[in-house]
Amino acid sequence: MPVRVDEVSNPATLQEALLFLKRYPEAVPWAGGTLLMTDSAAWPEGRGTAILDVHRIPELSSIHRTERYIEVGAAYSLSSILALPGSSILDPLTQAIGTIGNAAVRNLATLGGNIAARGRFMTSFPALSCLDASVELRDSAGVRWHGIHKLVGPGNQPSFPRGTLLTRVRLPVAKWDSIAIKSIGEKSFPHPDANAFCACARYDKGAISDIRIATAGRVLVRDRELELTLAGKHLPLTRRELVTFATELAALAYALSASRNLADRLEAYVTAFLARSPEYIS
Repeated sequence: MPVRVDEVSNPATLQEALLFLKRYPEAVPWAGGTLLMTDSAAWPEGRGTAILDVHRIPELSSIHRTERYIEVGAAYSLSSILALPGSSILDPLTQAIGTIGNAAVRNLATLGGNIAARGRFMTSFPALSCLDASVELRDSAGVRWHGIHKLVGPGNQPSFPRGTLLTRVRLPVAKWDSIAIKSIGEKSFPHPDANAFCACARYDKGAISDIRIATAGRVLVRDRELELTLAGKHLPLTRRELVTFATELAALAYALSASRNLADRLEAYVTAFLARSPEYIS
């Protein structure tokens, strides 16, 4: 679908960017442009479009690290995240990023662009959900930090607020004993039915101390209450425990997506992840 661009802004500061967003709340931020050039659903509906080119704003390409988390500017490239010293401490995110496109695409694509897609959740979102990452959002009213799930709206579909700029992403530093990152099914981006899967777990003395599982495409599928039912369970899980968890999560996926294919494949992936033997545990 052809897109008509009516206005373009190339600000050097966040203040200039926010003033432009106030005038054009439906403006599309542009950093690497990889999503916008491959998926028409990334553009807002309507006859004309305003583009906000943010690549000159230094704060959006910055990085700050503490013992507990790493804060990454929204225009920080995916390849730069992979190149961070000790980047494995950001798993499962770094593993998810490694599946995105090729090196040339990752050099252009940004973390903010992968998060703030309008029509679907992108590859990094399930990993960010499992990490319980936070995002800094700015608009004319000020600056606010929110959990990543603030960007999930009714029906567990993407819901990025109008007139708002994603400026930073806070990534908790954590170690997981087991991680799985996969594409669900045979479809890959930019196909609308493409879905990404993330599962990660920690173990303590042969028992599950924490487990998080999410998949996302058109909708985000994650159930924290269901995850907590496995806390303290020893591995290997009983057949009943395994089947109950996998079928309940698959039922949620079907209720949200109306896709039997997604539900069945998610059930199979979850079952395989949960069936790990005790000797696998470090």
